[in-house]
Amino acid sequence: MKWSIGWLLMVLMLSGWQCAFAEEPVVEIDAAKIVPPLAYGESIFEQRSNAINIGDVIGGKTGYIHPYLAIGEFYTSNFFERENNVESEYVTRITPGIWVSLPASPHQLVRLNTLNVAPGGLELSRFRTKGKTRLQAYGSYQADILRHDRFNEEDQVNQKAEGFFRYNFRGGLSVDLLNVYELEHDSAGSGPTRSLDKFTSNLLGSTVSYEISSKTRTEIEYAWYTLQYDDDASTFRDRDDHRLTGRAFYRFMPKTSTFIEYNFIDIDYDENVLSSSKEHQAFLGLQWRQTIKSRWRAMVGYGKKDFDDDGIDDANNFLSEIQFSHRFTPKTYVDLRGNRRTNETDSGGGEYILSHKLQLRYFQRLTAKFLASLNLFYQNDEYKGDNREDDYYGGGCDLKYTLTRWLNLAGGYSFIERDSNTVDNDYDKHSVYLNLVASF
Repeated sequence: MKWSIGWLLMVLMLSGWQCAFAEEPVVEIDAAKIVPPLAYGESIFEQRSNAINIGDVIGGKTGYIHPYLAIGEFYTSNFFERENNVESEYVTRITPGIWVSLPASPHQLVRLNTLNVAPGGLELSRFRTKGKTRLQAYGSYQADILRHDRFNEEDQVNQKAEGFFRYNFRGGLSVDLLNVYELEHDSAGSGPTRSLDKFTSNLLGSTVSYEISSKTRTEIEYAWYTLQYDDDASTFRDRDDHRLTGRAFYRFMPKTSTFIEYNFIDIDYDENVLSSSKEHQAFLGLQWRQTIKSRWRAMVGYGKKDFDDDGIDDANNFLSEIQFSHRFTPKTYVDLRGNRRTNETDSGGGEYILSHKLQLRYFQRLTAKFLASLNLFYQNDEYKGDNREDDYYGGGCDLKYTLTRWLNLAGGYSFIERDSNTVDNDYDKHSVYLNLVASF
């Protein structure tokens, strides 16, 4: 299955190359106009908790300030993600939030979802464009209030705050600053315990980009990611990551560029349970810039992980990534993501995780008010140094109904199964949700 993913990524890269030569260049637009966001959705490339992740919230109209409120209920058949002694649960969810944008916009300027096992905090590379104005700024705050029917001790309030600033100077120089703060929890099936481990994370990043000519561009990016757990049983995962990235782009077609990328990541654990390490990654990639119909990025590379612990052999792995979003018709959309990369382990006995992921999302606008989606994914995690391997299979469907310009009703179903080679580590879970979202 893992090699099948590799071959599929290669085929998609070749087919994306053909699309880049076939399609006429058009004006860039917001990503939300290619693949529409749903009120709720799940992704293996984002932090997974016991709740269904909330997606992007579109403002009711173009403006500077957008408050929103989501109220809903969801049911899960296996709350603690166990193979035996399965417990179901109903959870009430209240999600107030607000985001501001400059210039005024109905869409959030950034979509930044962190993953705490990913070195540097991000599982996928970011698409970055200059935008249409010299100054762009964005800020948001969201509280996620969870109230449980049976297990009141698991009640909690998750929080997320984002800040983003970009300024495009004359002469081709552009500077980005961003910060993402999260107070969250892991799902019960991940980590060393079978409880909802709470953690605090923060991602601070800055990017400097310079357009050397109309066809060449360079970027230098620095990011600092911190992770801290509340439970003493999980504090061995506390760490600080410092990532330095350099990229160089060459545009050889109106909308198609080739690029090279180098990442240096310094992973520093607070405790000596897991070894700190330094990662060196080099990539070669192709990018089809965002248009009215599609955007994609494909990259292949090689990574080396040097452990501070002399007793652990250094790791060398081939790495890859693909992101593809395409609008086939005004009513049909597809979003495909896949990667092969190294992640940090969530187990005290392991060295690192070699992860393979592939996710397909299909969107179909049934009417002007109804939007349906289908989500399928596969994930394989090899725990190096721990003789453990997990396979995840999952999927789901969502239906969103627009009641008014500012009010949406969304419902859906999701399923996930973990097949592990270790004892008592298998589980399957079914979830159903219904949610009402008011955004202004």
